[in-house]
Amino acid sequence: MQVHQVAELFPMMRDSELQELADNIKANGLMQPIVVKDEVLLDGRNRLAACKMVGVKPYFREFAGGDEREFIISANLHRRHLNESQRAMIAAKLANMKIGDNQHTGGSANLDTLPMSLKKSANSLSVGRTMVADAKIIQREAPELAKKVEAGEITVHAAKEAIRPHVANNSGDNEWYTPKPIIEAARNVMGNIELDPASTSEANKVIKAQNIHTKEDNGLKQDWAGKLWLNPPYASDLVGKFIDKLAESVESGAVKEALVLVNNATETKWFARLASISSFLCFPNSRIKYWHLDKTTAAPLQGQCVAYIGKNGKRFCAEFKAFGVVVEII
Repeated sequence: MQVHQVAELFPMMRDSELQELADNIKANGLMQPIVVKDEVLLDGRNRLAACKMVGVKPYFREFAGGDEREFIISANLHRRHLNESQRAMIAAKLANMKIGDNQHTGGSANLDTLPMSLKKSANSLSVGRTMVADAKIIQREAPELAKKVEAGEITVHAAKEAIRPHVANNSGDNEWYTPKPIIEAARNVMGNIELDPASTSEANKVIKAQNIHTKEDNGLKQDWAGKLWLNPPYASDLVGKFIDKLAESVESGAVKEALVLVNNATETKWFARLASISSFLCFPNSRIKYWHLDKTTAAPLQGQCVAYIGKNGKRFCAEFKAFGVVVEII
């Protein structure tokens, strides 16, 4: 039997769950009919499969009418324990999906065949539009990660972090470095850069720090002191550790002055920690384009922030106001 395109967006039960359903149907019969419209299955894929497994004859009812997409979504959401990220992945597939004419009597366009907007699909699946937009990016750029999100193994946020271009302290194609204008402005603020604890020899050709720590010697295990430039790895499990290390070094008095380039993830604990030790923050007007060894450039999926820690606030404002809005932390 042909299955409606929207119904196919929802994953089938796991084998163990499907077997449990089949055993229940064998013992008690099919309690809920399978819903169809013009011989197209709208709701009941798992029930139909379970009936076939145990040799129970299924029974059907014709769809009573209305928006069939909304019916399918509502039926699945009420019975399934899908997390927010899984719902976002379904909404991303649903947004702007073209429903085939062969599923509708006469093949004429109607409300059920018109593409559903991202806003409407997000509302239907009870998720935010931003998350749905991120889910579409993940589906387009990282199909393997998309499968993990759909299976409930990782979140949309974690998948997005994994495909976001990030800076040094990584190897291979993940090595993305800070553009020269930002570094020159940082050097003008502090006079010089004494330490970059998340760097590579290639990155330091632009940064020109007196000392660096690389992935090999693990900057998190080293002492930090002096005037510091930090562009930490943006992986979610690392950026917080680098900010904590910085905060400890500032609070101990070892780091006297620092500039930090991070994503403007203002909702995170690590960003709050960074803000608490900063004097000023600069929010660039556009996403910063990092550079790669092959001389290509790429921008992350969200905006950035440059934090300043130290007593040269006026100089920081003068240098960084050209990049965007500068705010003082009181």
